[in-house]
Amino acid sequence: RFVIECRPSLSAMVPTAAAVFGLTCQWNKGAMNISWTPQSSSDYYEVQLAVNATAEPFVVHSTAGANVVVDSLLPSREYYVTMRTHAASTPSLGPGTWGQPAGRVVCESGADVVPQKRKYARADTKLLEVMRESEFTYDVDYLMNHNSGTIEADAAFASFGAIKPDEKTPWNTTFYNATFTLYCVEMLNVDVPDTFSTGGNSSYSDYMSCNDNHNATDPQCICDNWIDRVISKTDADACHDSKGKKCSFFTKMGDCTCSCSQESLNNSNKYIGMMPVYFDIESDDYYGQWFSHPKPTECDDDEEVGAARADGSVCTWKRHKEARIVKGYQVLDNGFNTTHARKLDPARAMQNAEAFRKSFAQAPLQQWACEDTASILV
Repeated sequence: RFVIECRPSLSAMVPTAAAVFGLTCQWNKGAMNISWTPQSSSDYYEVQLAVNATAEPFVVHSTAGANVVVDSLLPSREYYVTMRTHAASTPSLGPGTWGQPAGRVVCESGADVVPQKRKYARADTKLLEVMRESEFTYDVDYLMNHNSGTIEADAAFASFGAIKPDEKTPWNTTFYNATFTLYCVEMLNVDVPDTFSTGGNSSYSDYMSCNDNHNATDPQCICDNWIDRVISKTDADACHDSKGKKCSFFTKMGDCTCSCSQESLNNSNKYIGMMPVYFDIESDDYYGQWFSHPKPTECDDDEEVGAARADGSVCTWKRHKEARIVKGYQVLDNGFNTTHARKLDPARAMQNAEAFRKSFAQAPLQQWACEDTASILV
């Protein structure tokens, strides 16, 4: 066991994380222990790793504590490390709630790397791999009160938005610079009765549409909206405009409201919601699933999934601390197909999903796994 000196990176004109936060790296038993001095104005921290002083981070570790153990590194490598701090008492982990990262320091992994610790589900939980494209920011914006999807479903959706990669999307980002984050989530096994959006899968609550309240700093989730119901082939008869007419593609944006039962809303605010993704109402081509992640029941660092709280609520889902990142331009370099077509071609959607998987796999880390198997050195 030994302490590794954190050397200033090439961006030394910016005060380093060592100087600003007291960040240190310690190699111990095949993993990197990164620690820092807690900040009085912060309640959450994000550690970022990159391949050099100026490259985009390819992985983050987030925690409310004052250290993280990174056990996914490759042997005898230099990693450029920094962190950013979250402003205490702000309503989310989204844009407008974080400080800027400090300058990077160089931390070296040892030769004695061991396989990454397995991610296990318990008998009453399961693991769920999800990807999210950050909205209204190029930083990681996390999952609370946000939507995510399987890589296949999100790649299919991105196949529309990436037709002109340099143009701004409705969430004020370009595909070229967009941030895509891969998470491993542990969720409580549940049996939710009488769902309408899940295609009959009672392991999830009804899907909610999130972050459409024009305040990305405090995102909210609402009853599944009309366009999401169309994409999931869910009955959209419960959606009407301000004149009481059923919504359609001709309805003015913002003038469509869908109704959900109170029981459905209550369950969707407790458990991860889900909808199947089809896109084409005239086709049975299935692309995967989208999810909603209710803020009230996300587990804290020190809570196990299923833990009962003093107020009577139960935390029902939890992110693993490590999340992996790719940028849109990396996905384009790996074969993402931007060909325009009137309808989504399943073959192109699968090609684009593979471009995402290839991009995530290129990080200088052990092989990603969000399942009950050991990660493998690559």
